[in-house]
Amino acid sequence: MQTRFRVAILFAITYGAFVQVAYNSPPQVLPEWQRSKLEFPETAPRPTVPKMMIAGLRLANVQIILEKTELTEVQKRLGGAIVGSGDASEANASLCYYGSDANGRWVLWLDSSEIAGLRWIDGFTLRQLGRDVKADRRCRMIPEREGGIELPIRLRLGQTEFRVREVLGKPTLRYHSTLMYYYEHEKTIRNEPCSVLNSVDVALRDGVAWAIVVFKSTQC
Repeated sequence: MQTRFRVAILFAITYGAFVQVAYNSPPQVLPEWQRSKLEFPETAPRPTVPKMMIAGLRLANVQIILEKTELTEVQKRLGGAIVGSGDASEANASLCYYGSDANGRWVLWLDSSEIAGLRWIDGFTLRQLGRDVKADRRCRMIPEREGGIELPIRLRLGQTEFRVREVLGKPTLRYHSTLMYYYEHEKTIRNEPCSVLNSVDVALRDGVAWAIVVFKSTQC
């Protein structure tokens, strides 16, 4: 069980370590689905968070439940292009959306990992989108009037580190400018022992949250 859990959490770090974004360059050199690294350690820390943190979100009034909602289901409701990347254990499929709210411009990727069969959404990355940055052409804009993004806890982009710690508590690990929160729970599913993993990583820039990476996986 612990071995499978370590594999899952290491995978969360691997695909959570990249945020996809395209910069506002001339059209002929505009990078497609470009990825920029966040800061993560090479090995996963032991889980310390006592309860599930984020198991889903609401986007434009569409409820998304991690490990239960399919990428194609969201695509049918909200549009956008499903884009694949990587191969083997690093394979990933994503939908991308962007918009703005009271905290500024944002971009969101809904991810399905190889663990989830490239079908079920098992993670997402939400990050700030600066005024000088252009979202990839395959990202669909979500007007604020359609509902925007709503997380199940009071975690938001632009919050100070102090406020993030008020919401999530003491991090499992702070690695450079990233606050890492890891939860694990043992449960029985269909008479089989399983581990439920939930990770929330908050990347700080100039003392405030500029990216939130969430992952959930059930390993049996």
